[in-house]
Amino acid sequence: MESDAKEKKDEGIIEFTCGTCGAVNRLPKARILHLEKSPQCGKCDAPLLRAYEADFDDLDPASYIHPLDREALEALKRIPGISTLLRSLIRHSFELATRLHHHANFIRVNEKQLPSLFEKFQFAAKALAIKELPELYVYQDPIPNAYTFGVDHYFVAISTGCLELLEEDEITCVLAHELGHVHADHVLYKSAARVFGSLASTIISATFGVGSLVVYPVQLALLRWDRASELSSDRAALLVMKNPQVVIRTLMKIAGGVPSLADELSIDAFIEQANSFGKMQDEGPLGRYIAIFQSLFRSHPFPIWRTKEILEWVQSGNYLEILDGDYNIRTLARTRPCPQCGHGVLVDQIVCSACGASMDYPEENEGMDDDDDAVDPISKAWSGMGRWYKKNFTTED
Repeated sequence: MESDAKEKKDEGIIEFTCGTCGAVNRLPKARILHLEKSPQCGKCDAPLLRAYEADFDDLDPASYIHPLDREALEALKRIPGISTLLRSLIRHSFELATRLHHHANFIRVNEKQLPSLFEKFQFAAKALAIKELPELYVYQDPIPNAYTFGVDHYFVAISTGCLELLEEDEITCVLAHELGHVHADHVLYKSAARVFGSLASTIISATFGVGSLVVYPVQLALLRWDRASELSSDRAALLVMKNPQVVIRTLMKIAGGVPSLADELSIDAFIEQANSFGKMQDEGPLGRYIAIFQSLFRSHPFPIWRTKEILEWVQSGNYLEILDGDYNIRTLARTRPCPQCGHGVLVDQIVCSACGASMDYPEENEGMDDDDDAVDPISKAWSGMGRWYKKNFTTED
């Protein structure tokens, strides 16, 4: 997809080509960061962002996935059997237990329970064309946070700390971020990242310590991708809100906002801080990767880093292109029929969005034997991961 937008860094200008008449428009960065409606073309007066008011019914997530997310996920998927192993472990142990825990301890949100919050959830899902709405829960915790979990049945949970700290549009932004994980098919690996740490000690004990040779590299790969995936979901939230100021304001409050001082918070000062952080990252070739590894054991990456990444995406022009309708069409992506219901499922998806059935990948069996000693999916996946470790981390033949 060729870019119609070019950034003039020295002038603080983004050049954007009108899709109606072809005229080049010069848009100040400040105007884009405070975008509340589509700007008009200076020549033909047509909206420059022709899809600004539309929902993304056919948006391919590849159009907004962050490069670090794509790179880390590709590395993770190269581990033989990883999807089968994680899906089996979570489905047969954690998923039902976690769903029961949420259902028993937290408030389930719907049309009758917290309807205004449910409307925000529906709004974000509609914008991303998510047909199967996950369950939504509110849990008691003063720390502002939210997360998405599941394998066959997805659900989203948001803390009371978020609801008390944030304004209405900021709450919608958080929900849109979580639904971005659903839209981008993040949920299996997100769930695995949450539970793999607790599973790791059990696996290591059961294998008399030998399992640590495989478990720790997999855990680090999961955590590295998990942090990078948040950058993609921030982009999805921005596409729902269509106003960078809302996303940045939300991140600012999560970083250190309190209701009593909300009037004193400055978005411009926060943007300056994010730009300063960007310059610190540029001081060395590993700056961006250091930010990932420093946040490995946090629930989300640093808010300042996330703000810096959003600013760069907005100013790159790709964000404006998507709002103009210039993006990859999901319906044109390669699909295959679900073995249970026949629904067309994207080749990269792990669960059918229509019925929740598992989608097994032929490449997951690469490097695995079909002998009688490894006939169940978990054993075959574990066997393949052992071969992967031996091939990549030892000098044995």
